Amino acid sequence: MISLFLCLADAPVLVVPRTVFADGRIVTSESRLAWPDDAVVRIEDRDGELVARFDRPIAPARLAAFREAAGDAIGDLRWNDDSLVLRPAAGWTMRWRQTGPVVALAFSPPADGSLLETADDSASDAALAAIEADVAAGYPGSALRAATSLAHRYPADRRAARLLADTRLAQGDFRGAARGYRALAADDLTARRTIAAAAGTASVGVTARDGSDLAQTEFAARIDAAVGDTLDVGGGVRHLVSSVATAAPTVRSGDTVVDASLAAAFDGAVRIQLFASAALDDAVTGGGARVTAGSPDAQFRATLSRHMPDYSTPAQVLAGGYLSRALIGVTYRLTPGVVAQGDIGAYRYGLAAGSVASDTIVASAGVDYLIRRQYPALGLTYRFDAEYVQRMQLGADRLAVIPLATRENHTLQGLASGAVGAVQMTALAGWTVDRFGGDGPTASLGLAAPIAVAWRVEGSGGITSIARQGFAGRQLYARALLTRSLGDTP
Repeated sequence: MISLFLCLADAPVLVVPRTVFADGRIVTSESRLAWPDDAVVRIEDRDGELVARFDRPIAPARLAAFREAAGDAIGDLRWNDDSLVLRPAAGWTMRWRQTGPVVALAFSPPADGSLLETADDSASDAALAAIEADVAAGYPGSALRAATSLAHRYPADRRAARLLADTRLAQGDFRGAARGYRALAADDLTARRTIAAAAGTASVGVTARDGSDLAQTEFAARIDAAVGDTLDVGGGVRHLVSSVATAAPTVRSGDTVVDASLAAAFDGAVRIQLFASAALDDAVTGGGARVTAGSPDAQFRATLSRHMPDYSTPAQVLAGGYLSRALIGVTYRLTPGVVAQGDIGAYRYGLAAGSVASDTIVASAGVDYLIRRQYPALGLTYRFDAEYVQRMQLGADRLAVIPLATRENHTLQGLASGAVGAVQMTALAGWTVDRFGGDGPTASLGLAAPIAVAWRVEGSGGITSIARQGFAGRQLYARALLTRSLGDTP
């Protein structure tokens, strides 16, 4: 992270007759950006923009105070862990001088309100650094818009074209990024992996979860392939092995589910997915649609599904079951270090035979706070996960056909993340409290590593005290996934 110590003083303003000065205000003092004495600070000035690169942390409160003090003189101020970009407002001029780790800045207001443009055949370093700063700060949406505009303005600049491809990748647009890398004939590892993944992926995985009354292991295989520039077609098969603890000896069940999907991506970061699933053993078939709009830093999502095969409760495992869902949610990055999200919806649980159903209202929310970006990255996460039972269908014995329990989990965890070579590791540990009874530890460790160009292996496991339907109390879980990209791997 970047460290920034600001020595700020309000700039007094002198009002004089316009017959004396062309501009009615004179700024009589300078604002200073001061780093620690031992910091290494490099300043670049290109096309009126100031780019600072440094090696010590920055204090966001100091930057906020600097922005407030400079007021209308600042057109843009962006920063990340090791760089800062400052651009004056339209028509304003900015002068600076550096003395060691201290940079003094003086702003002059426009004389006539106009902004003079300079012609150039290549993008400025400052403009490129500003986009890179946006991506690093977690704003791929605004970075993509700026990178697209820059690439159109300077079509012959390979740096702008490469940055546009990199920004598309940060946005999650593998095909758009791959087109950019191909046009540049890029052959670095990132470009080759992206080109390979843009054609689609094939994966096999296993997930296991062990609770007090229900234990499940799921084996899955899936293929997703790109069709043209917009469509993705996917299909897969899952086999679920469940063990249910009853008054009699433990009952084991095996169920096979076939999945299919069709997704379309449109301009403006809008993605629509249609999906369907069929349980071969229970004759349960369902489908639905999912819509997402926006970039990862500001996104809206909605899901509507009906009669999807489901085995999340012991009753559904024993008799075959389905789940219908209606959900809406949003994710929004409040600051470079704070992300908030929330979802709300309704669930309907049912059995394969008959119209028996139980209804619940579900809600989830979370806040992620990044304390440190540099290795290892450190942060705090809070998660709210709740399900409120509204109606349970009763059987002839006056007992619930699908027993459900209201739950409201609150989880606070610390996060540490970093890369060791090519292996990315993420660890979380904290505590969960259920307002309706029960608490305990929640911790996990996740690993992800690319292998050569086309392969990727992921694994995770841990313990959780987040209560779920069918899984009350503490549970152990583990997951492993092997993925192969379907594209060419030169």
